[in-house]
Amino acid sequence: ESRPVFAVQWHPEAAPGPYDTEFLFDTFLKLMEIH
Repeated sequence: ESRPVFAVQWHPEAAPGPYDTEFLFDTFLKLMEIH
């Protein structure tokens, strides 16, 4: 419960557009900085 975990049920690169899931990578990087 204390670990920062999130999941994605689709492949981030499956849809056109390189920035459609950029928020996921931003979130991941922020979590890496914190922990």
